[in-house]
Amino acid sequence: RERGISEQTLIARAGRSAAEWAAAQYPPSVRFLVLAGKGNNGADALVAGRHLAKLGRRVRLFRAWRTAEADAFVERIRQAGDTQHPFVVLDGLWGTGLNRPVENPLRALVDVLRDSPHAVVSLDLPSGLHPDTGRPFDLAARARHTLAFGLPKLGVVQEHAADDVGELHVLDLGFPEDLIAEIPSELDLLTAANIAPFFAARKRRAHKGDLGRVVVIGGAVGMAGAPALAARAALRAGAGLVHLLIPKTLFPDGLALAGAEVMTTPIEDGGKGFFTQRSLDAVRPFLATARAAVLGPGLGRALATRAFAEAILRDCATPLVVDADALDSRACRRALRDARGERILTPHPGEMARLAGCDWTETQKDRFGIAGAYARENRATVVLKGARTLIAHPRPIRTGHPRADGREKNEVRFSVNALAGNPGMASGGVGDALAGVLAALLARGLSAAEAARAGVWLHARAGDLAMPATGGGIASDLIEALPRAMTE
Repeated sequence: RERGISEQTLIARAGRSAAEWAAAQYPPSVRFLVLAGKGNNGADALVAGRHLAKLGRRVRLFRAWRTAEADAFVERIRQAGDTQHPFVVLDGLWGTGLNRPVENPLRALVDVLRDSPHAVVSLDLPSGLHPDTGRPFDLAARARHTLAFGLPKLGVVQEHAADDVGELHVLDLGFPEDLIAEIPSELDLLTAANIAPFFAARKRRAHKGDLGRVVVIGGAVGMAGAPALAARAALRAGAGLVHLLIPKTLFPDGLALAGAEVMTTPIEDGGKGFFTQRSLDAVRPFLATARAAVLGPGLGRALATRAFAEAILRDCATPLVVDADALDSRACRRALRDARGERILTPHPGEMARLAGCDWTETQKDRFGIAGAYARENRATVVLKGARTLIAHPRPIRTGHPRADGREKNEVRFSVNALAGNPGMASGGVGDALAGVLAALLARGLSAAEAARAGVWLHARAGDLAMPATGGGIASDLIEALPRAMTE
């Protein structure tokens, strides 16, 4: 209002942008059923329906507050078995105005929105979903697409809301950028625009030394492929040189899997097939000349290997991506607080639970709280993987309080990836590829927080380019798509 932008103007922009998105997304043969509630979300839907009609699309409107129209909508959806004449539902039943469980008779509307065999496109957020927590009040629509207006609600980027939200799209309503910048927030949404500055074009005189050397340390019997994937991903993500260090017993396999471009060195393992503390002297010179390193893919959990990993975690001054088996709770707890260099940890929910000493279900219930607390306490950047990969990184701030003598304390900031990536990425080796991508960006001189943000987006976008959401793609497909994602 202070900037002269009325509520009516925002509704008009929201409805028009939703209509334009829908018209571009779906072919002319598709019909639109518009379900509108009484509030602003319903107003958005009414405007969207009107614009779709102006664009020559077939539209039928149902006003939920009119019993006959609500009943007709329910009946139309329940008879929707014939997919030869497809339609799309624009869900404008409720937005942020809902503050209690859905009650009859409107509950029947949400029931059919959840079970519709045809596509549901929810405006701002799926009807019945809490805008902050991302959990249903008791029942919520299940959307194929959710169109967030201007700034997405916190609830739609939560991991547990992913199935209800579907594919998230953020539509621009023309909010003044300086006004958005003034809003205090500890969370930002990863977008192509806000990570693009990290992928500046190379100078014409660039050589491989300018782009950094990455060392990948991993592998144990039966798991030579994991570090090889990380090494290949680091190369594809732009590292100038990549050196793979694997136990000597695995050398032939590691050399073949990594490819000719990766320098592969066998490290003495006494014939055991895994790293031991005796391996440290051979590994340390490689770390001393690297700009970034990966520790953990396929490393194994032998007691001797745990001690080896703990020593590297603690003593290595090189920025380090800590992945997979290196995320041993005891080793991390002892070594991270005394670490000499920047650390990026890449746990999946089970590994995060072990690190934090809690149950897996607790981690998923409070991803922000648990990842944030671990990042703060251990002064490390945490990349908590999942359908909505979450990055927590500590940011030192001056307290400015006389009793604290102006000393620094750690404030945690978050970034979340909700716009790139797809379910087809649930495949072995994809996490190893992420570790390599992160290391390549560290080697280019990015901070741990910058590398995590840019790397998570790049990895997810490559997944979209190469791995079908229905499955069947493999990690190598994603790795091959990394240069194309960077070019975008």
